[in-house]
Amino acid sequence: TNVGPTIVRDQRRRLDFMHKTAVAPESLLSSASAGRPTWGSAQPVSERWTGARECGSLEAVVAVYGAAAPEAAARLPVATAPRTHKEHPFVFFHQRKTGGSTIRTQMVYSAKKHSLSSWVPCSDKVPCESYYAPPHPPFYAVYGGHLYWASVQKALLRQQGIHVGGAATPQMHCFTVFREPVSRVASCWSYRMVEKKRRLGNGLDVKNVSAQQLSSHHTLQVKDLASYSASQLREALATGMSHFGEGCNNEPLRILSDAGTNEERVNRLTAENGASCGAAGWSMDVVGVLDRTLHRASRCVVGVLERCEETAEVLSHFAPWFEMSCGKHLNANPHSSALSEDARREILRQNAAEVAAYKAANILLDAQLNVTRTARARSQTLR
Repeated sequence: TNVGPTIVRDQRRRLDFMHKTAVAPESLLSSASAGRPTWGSAQPVSERWTGARECGSLEAVVAVYGAAAPEAAARLPVATAPRTHKEHPFVFFHQRKTGGSTIRTQMVYSAKKHSLSSWVPCSDKVPCESYYAPPHPPFYAVYGGHLYWASVQKALLRQQGIHVGGAATPQMHCFTVFREPVSRVASCWSYRMVEKKRRLGNGLDVKNVSAQQLSSHHTLQVKDLASYSASQLREALATGMSHFGEGCNNEPLRILSDAGTNEERVNRLTAENGASCGAAGWSMDVVGVLDRTLHRASRCVVGVLERCEETAEVLSHFAPWFEMSCGKHLNANPHSSALSEDARREILRQNAAEVAAYKAANILLDAQLNVTRTARARSQTLR
């Protein structure tokens, strides 16, 4: 089954549903800290889009995909082992610090058990720093890693002999996992910036420069997020880059949208104050980037780290060959609880688009869980 049929037919039609009103990040984020998001509180989005796409409401984008979630879930194909082959591969889009390393290990094990060839960085001699799907033979039945969606799309379209460009969509099954943004960002920072002594801003390695050099380059000392003042944290999150040249903000948009390869762009989508998109300080294209992210996520099996058991249940239905287990601790971060409220608020502000994506991911998981349980109940009735 081709995943090409879109949930909302084209970009213009999706945008017709969005409200013009630009909402400050705080109003969107307030519901994120109140427990598991539910889409029922979203406002109807039946009004036509009459303003600039760039200054639209993130809530409206979530509402569009929330309304379409049941249809999206119903269209997902079931990727039984015989169907997960080189012409219709399974792709795991691993968002950083979402428990994906354990999932990748389980995926490789499951693929070998079912005699499915796999290409997964850090496994079977595939270089760990591989972010683009291989465009040349040999091709594989299973792919997984910190792969940019656009690179996978291009590689698979070339492999399958489909014209690259326009609305062409490769045949594939896909899976991705989201995580609550504050804990994910804190975990990312702790692992990539502090524990691994990564670089921060302007390409300087803080271990090997003097205090005078640091001052002259306006570079902050790398330290735990809880140790920064409010103004320092604002700068650190927006400019901090790991040894691999990656920040910690907006990870789902980094992997699933076309903005992912432009690190400064994706890391600063909602990081600036007084930017050109009104008081919220958003990048001009934040709504479009979020829209593309959710459009693609809705074609995949969607997991949520905080809902591991339910994620495994859904995956067992849509990809029964994939034996996912929640027995291991999937990268929970012990430092996020030590963050001040100001720090948490700043993380949420700079990751407003990711918060919206996380809300939508929970909605999509709810819909896929409903399909899974309905199918299971039907199967038991027929026995």
